[in-house]
Amino acid sequence: MSTRNQKIYNLTDVTDSKPLTLRLSYIPKLVPQISAAVDYLLSKLDFRPAEIIDFTERINTGPISLNDNSGNTLTLLLNELDNSQELKHIIIHTDDCLRDYHKYIIAGVEFINRPEYTHAGLQVDFLDNRDNRYTLLEERIYTDC
Repeated sequence: MSTRNQKIYNLTDVTDSKPLTLRLSYIPKLVPQISAAVDYLLSKLDFRPAEIIDFTERINTGPISLNDNSGNTLTLLLNELDNSQELKHIIIHTDDCLRDYHKYIIAGVEFINRPEYTHAGLQVDFLDNRDNRYTLLEERIYTDC
């Protein structure tokens, strides 16, 4: 139920024209999912690249800069991690998990849990339109002082 003072958001409220950076980490067996993951995230961010790129071909080439027809820029950083039993999904890194969690909810992302604190930081998992699972992670270092 909405109140009179509640702000109604639309997709333009969650996107802006400042440069964006997407940083993804993955293990080698997840390489085939990279292009689908990037395409899905770009569509949810309402960023439409001016050119089509196969990201799996450019995985080890360093940062990938994309532009859209409006002159907006997005930098994609892909980080391959060593095989790990713990890592099962592509990780999308964020500096503010709660902000991005709400931004993606508004954009229609289907989350399968709520943000939770783990040994790696604050994280939440979501599914794309092909039922691939991803982790949105705000890395945090917990130390005993």
